Amino acid sequence: MSPEMKQPPATPRYWDGALVPETEEHGSSPVAIRLSDEERSSGQTRPDTIQQALTYYHRDGFFVLENAIDDDLVEKLYNRMVEDNETYLSKPHMTWNQGAKTKNVSQIPPLTPEWLHKDFYANPHALCILENLLGPQPELRFLNANVACPGGTGRQAVHTDVNHRFPSIPFGVVLNTYLQDSSADNGVTEVWCGTHNAYSHPEQLKQKESGWIRKDLIQDRAKTSAPSQPHIRKGSICFRDLRLWHAGMPNPSSRHRIMLAIDYFAAWYMCPMTISLPLSAKEMVEKEWKISTKGIKWVDGEIDSLEVPFFLNMTQDPGRYLIQTEKGFEDWRARETGKYVFDRGTVDEECYWTSE
Repeated sequence: MSPEMKQPPATPRYWDGALVPETEEHGSSPVAIRLSDEERSSGQTRPDTIQQALTYYHRDGFFVLENAIDDDLVEKLYNRMVEDNETYLSKPHMTWNQGAKTKNVSQIPPLTPEWLHKDFYANPHALCILENLLGPQPELRFLNANVACPGGTGRQAVHTDVNHRFPSIPFGVVLNTYLQDSSADNGVTEVWCGTHNAYSHPEQLKQKESGWIRKDLIQDRAKTSAPSQPHIRKGSICFRDLRLWHAGMPNPSSRHRIMLAIDYFAAWYMCPMTISLPLSAKEMVEKEWKISTKGIKWVDGEIDSLEVPFFLNMTQDPGRYLIQTEKGFEDWRARETGKYVFDRGTVDEECYWTSE
């Protein structure tokens, strides 16, 4: 499924019996690992790159893989999605994530075959690392993007993407690929390294249905490990454990900040969520992506990505899905009560870290 691993340099170094990694890295929490030009051109990931990636993932629940995608490909997709954004914002089913002040929206990338480049959705280096994290044949089950539109003033609550009872081991990873250089200056996501395995499901949630984190835990966690808005180079792939605390941040700049969100799940987890791709792309996907297609539904004709409603189900229960409607996000409560209250809480100082 994934490419063979590239062997380390011909003259490896050892320390007390352990291989000394030759990876180029920077940062501490989170850490960024830069793929060598040889790795990127060959499509083969060195064993020491994999070792370091796994080390930081298990420690922090988050790391950055730089030099993963060609700049020209990144810029082409960025420009197309900026064009699409104007159209998407006029759609009746469009919903701001956690309120209009955030100017933060989920927008599916174009889904015609010409735009489904494997480096974004089945990157060989990402797949190699995912197989070592999640086991063989990890399943692609979510394909979306997060757009922080220019001029946002509101932030999101600190939250986790999984608000259900989940395993205590890695079961799902979101690959966030940034389509432009990103930092606090244009709304890079706030991440809380190490929170992916620090708290149990019931104890950490402020409100069960939304995944928002309790204020007392946020304040306590910041004393030992403060949140970060890292500088991330365009074309980098961020690996984030689905359990990790994070928050969308406002983009005060004049340009869109676009981040792909591609979710892979362990095959044993049996996630019921699926994505739809055009049947015309099936042969290309099966030949070039070389991934499990159990989570893909093939659809006759073209798919207008801007008309596809947001759909989410990271649980193992097919009935616990969330879908975007003109009334708002419909979750299990809305289906039972007719009240659309998901993601409509007030984001205030009780929802994020404040210095004491």
